[in-house]
Amino acid sequence: MQIKSLFPNRLSLMMVVVFFLAACDSGAPLVEDKGEPPVRPAKLIKVDSTNSKAFLNYPAVIQSQQLSVLSFEVSGKLKELSVVEAQQVKKGEVLARLDQRDLQAKLTSARAEFKNAEEEYQRAQRLIEQDAISKSKVEVRKSKFDVSKAKLETAQKALQDSVLMAPFDGAIAKVSIKKRQIIQPGKPAITILGNAGLEAVINIPSSIIVQGGKQEKLPTDSYVVLSAAPDRRIPVTFTEAALEADAATQTYEITFIFDAPKDLVILPGMNASVWIRDPRQSATGTNEITIPLTAIMTEGEQKYVWVVDDQDMTVSKRVIVVESDVGSTLGVTGLNSGETIVSAGVSSLSVGMKVRPWSKNQ
Repeated sequence: MQIKSLFPNRLSLMMVVVFFLAACDSGAPLVEDKGEPPVRPAKLIKVDSTNSKAFLNYPAVIQSQQLSVLSFEVSGKLKELSVVEAQQVKKGEVLARLDQRDLQAKLTSARAEFKNAEEEYQRAQRLIEQDAISKSKVEVRKSKFDVSKAKLETAQKALQDSVLMAPFDGAIAKVSIKKRQIIQPGKPAITILGNAGLEAVINIPSSIIVQGGKQEKLPTDSYVVLSAAPDRRIPVTFTEAALEADAATQTYEITFIFDAPKDLVILPGMNASVWIRDPRQSATGTNEITIPLTAIMTEGEQKYVWVVDDQDMTVSKRVIVVESDVGSTLGVTGLNSGETIVSAGVSSLSVGMKVRPWSKNQ
């Protein structure tokens, strides 16, 4: 006698097993696989001096702290020219020399004349003690001695002035003379720039100074930007200020000093601008930073932005105070230079959420 199977096929058997197991485990909690939280793309900006309203910038004139235009004080033919433009020189190094033959001859003649006049004057002094010569003759010989001494000193100086030497360590900026050229006294010959550093000179309106109030000390975060290297900020140090305004422009001349970076060649006359902290804001103790309007969220009566942790790229709230409104941007306080904030899409973020920089290719 054949016994019919309670399960006509394998499919029915599998369904029964699954149902049985599910019934046995109906009281067990389900485990949800949450996984890693999503990283949200966001537009980010770094807050720094370039978008800070606390800074003003003014056109600057680059000058050298040590600049000397050398010239010969005597005339003559240029015999020796030892330097070329951009050459480094040391203090006391000979740069150029005139033909000295005529000067040497004049010096030799002056020495002989001086020696003779000196001997005659000394002889007259001995004779006057013996009453063997009149006082008038002694005075004549004294006068000749003085004249010959002056001629000797003039000849010695002329010989010295026929040589140009570097007054300090530096670089040759310009050579305006050529060998065998007839040199005239006082004509610019060689321009030398010292290694002591450079100056950036600006002119500040009197209105800025008046509204800025009395400052106990000047800001130390000023910098100069060259037109030829707009991506480089070179720190500058305040050194002096004119106390009298220019009569025509009503501006005050301010001078800063700085050293040229080793990888940049900076020469006097180059175009630049100096960025300085606005003394009006320094006087009130505020430090406004301009950020986009889209970066700001409102919660009750407070306004805040999302600050990004540069280490783990998580966001956190930072309460800020709006100081001024400039179109699509706001001047705020509460942020520090160098911090990164989210500039758009802020409403979809939450504390601790990770973000990554957004790009058009995404």
